Amino acid sequence: MSKKFYSLFTLTLGLLLVLPSCDYIEAPYTEKIDGGGEVTANPQNVLLLDFTGHTCKSCPKAHRTIEQLRTLYGDRVVPVAFHLGYFAKTQSGTRFTTDFRTPEGGLLEKYYEFVSFPIGTVQNISKEGLIQHGSWPSEVSAYMGDESPVKIDLKTSYLQGLHALTAKVDLTALAPVEGTLYLAAWVVQDSIIDWQKDEDFEDMDIPDYVHMHVFRTSFNGLWGEAMNAVPGVAKDFTFTRDLSVALKPEWKQENCRVVVVVYREEDKRVIQVRSGEE
Repeated sequence: MSKKFYSLFTLTLGLLLVLPSCDYIEAPYTEKIDGGGEVTANPQNVLLLDFTGHTCKSCPKAHRTIEQLRTLYGDRVVPVAFHLGYFAKTQSGTRFTTDFRTPEGGLLEKYYEFVSFPIGTVQNISKEGLIQHGSWPSEVSAYMGDESPVKIDLKTSYLQGLHALTAKVDLTALAPVEGTLYLAAWVVQDSIIDWQKDEDFEDMDIPDYVHMHVFRTSFNGLWGEAMNAVPGVAKDFTFTRDLSVALKPEWKQENCRVVVVVYREEDKRVIQVRSGEE
C-alpha cells in the first residue's frame, strides 16, 4: 500500500469515523447530498479549525475525518490546519525539519487550553469551542440545513512580480445580525509533501505525506478587524475591504487559497466563512 495520504482510505457513503480512543463507529450520515443539503440561496458554510502537528501520530485520523466531511459536503466545509505546540516542533537531522508554525498559531496556543491532539473547533472559535475530532462530524452536520444571514463575495488575484495575494471582500447582511462582527482573512496552502507521523503504519514516519489546509499567514491579523462600531447590523449592511499579503518564496502560489471568516466578537461564533482560489 502506498503511503500517500489519499490512498489511506476508500470513501463510501457509509463512512467510518474515528473516535479519539481509536474505536470506530458508524457515521451519523445516511446519504450524500450534493451541496450539503436542501438549503436556500446563501447556505451556511462551516469553519473547522484543526490543531495539529507533524509529529502527532494520531493527527492523521483527524485529517482523514476532514476529507470525509469534504467529500460529503464539498466546499461548504472550510478546514484550516494550525500546526502548533509540542507536536509542531522541528527536529534535527533529515526528518521533521520543516517548520509549519506561525505567529498566529503561537497566539492560538496561548489562547486555548489544549488537552490533547488531535482537537479542534467547529463554527465556534471560543475557548469553550474545543472538541475532540470524533465529534466534528455531528457538529458539522448540524449546520447543513442552515442559511447564513451574511453573504461574502470574494475575488482573489496573484501578483507574480511580488509573489503576493490580493483579496477583495464584499460583505452584505441579508438579515439583521446581533453583536460586533469581525472579518479575518487568512492564507492556507494545500498539497505540501513532507514528513508526518502516522500510527496507522508500522513505520510511523511517513516521508511523502500530503499536508492539506495548512495555515500560512493572515491578511489582517489572526482575529481580523471590526466591521461595525456599534453592536448589531441591519439588513442590507455592507462592508468592503481590499487586502494584500506577501507569500514566502517556498509557498507555491497555485496551492494557496484565501479563507475569509466572519464571526461575532462577543461569543466568537462564526457567522459565515468563504474560501476562494486565485
